[in-house]
Amino acid sequence: MRLQSVIIPETKHDTELYYRGSLTPADGGSLSFDTYFNSFSFTKYRKYTTINDIRFFCEFTGRARIEMCVFDGEEHILCGGEFSGEAEISVEFPELLEKGFLYPKITALDDFSFVRGEYRSDCVPGEISCCVAICTYKREDYVLKNTGLLRKYKFSFIDRVFVVDNGNSLDCAALSDDMIKVLPNRNFGGSGGFTRGLIEAHDGGFSHVILMDDDVEFHPEVLERMTVFASLLKPEYSGAHFSAAMLSQNVPYIQFEMGADWDGLRICHGGHNVDVRTPGALLDNNNGDDISYGAWWCFMLPVSDIDEFGLPYPFFIKMDDVEYGMRTCENAQIITMNGIAVRHEDFDNKYSMHLEYYLLRNQLVLNTIQNRKPLANGIFRFLGVSFKHLVLYRYDNIPVVLKAVDDFLEGVDLFLSCDEEQKNRELISISPKLQPLSQIPEWNDDMRRAARGRDHKVLTPAALLSLAGHLYPPFLQKKGVGAAPLSLAGADDTLRYKAVIQYQLGAQTGMITRRSVRKFVIYSAKILCMTFRLLFRFNKVKKDYLSRKSEITSLDFWRRHLGIDLPDHV
Repeated sequence: MRLQSVIIPETKHDTELYYRGSLTPADGGSLSFDTYFNSFSFTKYRKYTTINDIRFFCEFTGRARIEMCVFDGEEHILCGGEFSGEAEISVEFPELLEKGFLYPKITALDDFSFVRGEYRSDCVPGEISCCVAICTYKREDYVLKNTGLLRKYKFSFIDRVFVVDNGNSLDCAALSDDMIKVLPNRNFGGSGGFTRGLIEAHDGGFSHVILMDDDVEFHPEVLERMTVFASLLKPEYSGAHFSAAMLSQNVPYIQFEMGADWDGLRICHGGHNVDVRTPGALLDNNNGDDISYGAWWCFMLPVSDIDEFGLPYPFFIKMDDVEYGMRTCENAQIITMNGIAVRHEDFDNKYSMHLEYYLLRNQLVLNTIQNRKPLANGIFRFLGVSFKHLVLYRYDNIPVVLKAVDDFLEGVDLFLSCDEEQKNRELISISPKLQPLSQIPEWNDDMRRAARGRDHKVLTPAALLSLAGHLYPPFLQKKGVGAAPLSLAGADDTLRYKAVIQYQLGAQTGMITRRSVRKFVIYSAKILCMTFRLLFRFNKVKKDYLSRKSEITSLDFWRRHLGIDLPDHV
């Protein structure tokens, strides 16, 4: 059985993620696959699956010496030989070390050219069936590209791709066929889109579903690896989930996350900001299964979770994957692996003011149902977000923050009665608007800085003692206008400035914020009042979320919410 095929990139950029050396080395030259995408994580297979042996097969032109190696901090050669045209080298699991990863190393003995390669095993897969669910909103170019890739690839266990079109901008009839099915959907955000995909997987009788963002770059082979692995799981791991890592689109060799945890205040990214070109990073990644959820840029789960745990909360966007992952994976393994990854645009490149509502409201709900010190963490998070906006002169976005707490305090009834599409439009309408930087007279391109701001460090001593700079007398204020990226701005970017241009990293838009003592006082009073409301009403609201959560996570609720008819066989 083929477990994993060697991926050869289409371009010559970042080849160290795929191979070292040359695919066509001269006599004496080398080619090695001790890389992120093409090494073999035997420790994961040994722990979770039923296989007992590994064979590396490859086709090539010329002659070469091929050796199977393990890296556990240093290279160990296990076996090898000289071959012409093709080779197959076997390794039994008892021969392998306790830790490390496996890879072939090739030395050319004359003119050599690598054609293809794969890792195989003598094993019999279990019966699984998998579909892919892609949630999209008006990203037609991405959808066309990615469905084209999926349509061409011959998968072992994936035979259906559901594209849930929240934007209703795709031609369903033209794009749908035996492999792809485009489903128009109400715009209930990522939560609604992915839940629609989960329902389709449930009603279609699939054993597994892969949830995937519309705007990721990926090798179809990555999805093949996930499903092949799932088909070989030991019985005690049959309910395991599989989380694909995220690599940066801007810097492709930087791993942004390999699984994550939520500590009640912040997301703790596993394998964060790791340069995966190095063998040491690959070794560290092999130890990365101690996580509580995986993001839905690419995540595989068993469909049986739906009958056991229900469906996601109707969060619209933000924290839905965190909540559902923590709920369904509390007693199930989440597997990560080198070479199981997609590329995604850096989150710092895009920032929308109204997203603060979803982040805060949904985090309050998450901490409440997960019992992550919900009251203490909730107050701390609310005050932290509020003070950030005061520090950054973003007074006009504080109503969005207050609305998040106010809606949280309405409990389950809010989610039962909420028209999420309308709610999102209202939030956008009351949030500060960005404009072209060219329309801001004080702006010039020299203000754009590549250096990272002090994000998440707005509570500096100077900011606290001066009440976010509002107590500084005129003679201590800086002349001119400051500038900071919207997603990374911190206290030092605004302190002592009368005005600051806050710009989008990934676009030519931004806004100018101006210090206002009057707004500072007014909104500080409103924040204090909301803090007392949260304190006095929290216990009642907590009981409501804990006792009634099934009302907004059941199949019946979501079918009504999305306007889906019952399937014929139900």
